[in-house]
Amino acid sequence: MTIFATLGAYAGLALLALMAVTPLLVELDQRFPVTRRAKAVKAAEREHRMPAGLASA
Repeated sequence: MTIFATLGAYAGLALLALMAVTPLLVELDQRFPVTRRAKAVKAAEREHRMPAGLASA
């Protein structure tokens, strides 16, 4: 039972730490959105598309 209590205590502390950090993560996400990276990935996918004839090979 001691092992389960210890694991539960650590899980609870980890959950509390995550709950405490969540507002900071949300604020950083709003300040620095990742839309530029998503556009870059889509552009890279367009550049590396296979021609129709080679896609089936």
